[in-house]
Amino acid sequence: MQPTYLPWLGYFDLISSVEDFLFLDDVKFNKSSYHHQNKILSSNGDLLLSVPTRAVKGRMETMINDVEIVHNRKWQIKHLRSIEQSYKKAPFYDDIYHHIEGILLTDIQKLSELNIKIIKLISSMLSLNTNFHKSSELEDLTKDRVQRLIDFCKIKNANYYYSPNGSLDYLDTADNRELFKNADITVYFQRFELIPYLQKQKEFVPYMSILDALMNCGIEGTKDLLIRGRQMSILK
Repeated sequence: MQPTYLPWLGYFDLISSVEDFLFLDDVKFNKSSYHHQNKILSSNGDLLLSVPTRAVKGRMETMINDVEIVHNRKWQIKHLRSIEQSYKKAPFYDDIYHHIEGILLTDIQKLSELNIKIIKLISSMLSLNTNFHKSSELEDLTKDRVQRLIDFCKIKNANYYYSPNGSLDYLDTADNRELFKNADITVYFQRFELIPYLQKQKEFVPYMSILDALMNCGIEGTKDLLIRGRQMSILK
């Protein structure tokens, strides 16, 4: 998975379901994606938090791991203030806020490093014992997006690949099924169901950053949401 900013709950379902998790940090940065932004739930509805970035090689050529953060302290204070205003009265605010504050106030220079640190922190809080890897640090991985997944599985002697459901369109083809079959790798597609939980709004607002679940349900409650929402479907 590409390292995204303050990911949603389903991102951590992927992490919790595998032994080895690969950050695809050497693919192109997308300004309109969740690479540098995500949503929290304010009193006025969903609120988009965006990290200001600088694409050093231009928007079309810069890889995620090359994207720099524009540091002026304003965005960090704004994000923390927005999180505080949105969740100050949430049941588990005091348990969660200081963890996020500690990371956001650091002067990390690269966007991917910030995202990965946040993801690893939350994974640790949720007791997810997963081995993390960066594609940029692995040698001899082909640029073909399907073959590089197979190559990584071979490096880790893995016979199972757990894929986000968004990859179904390009992975579930006759040619790619044959590639995985020949490599003796079984593909599972994520079928994570987001279980509604108590928020400040009367109607449940889905697909917020995992911060929303952590603030409202706490660590144990968020673990329970992961367990209850998990389903897997084998590629046939």
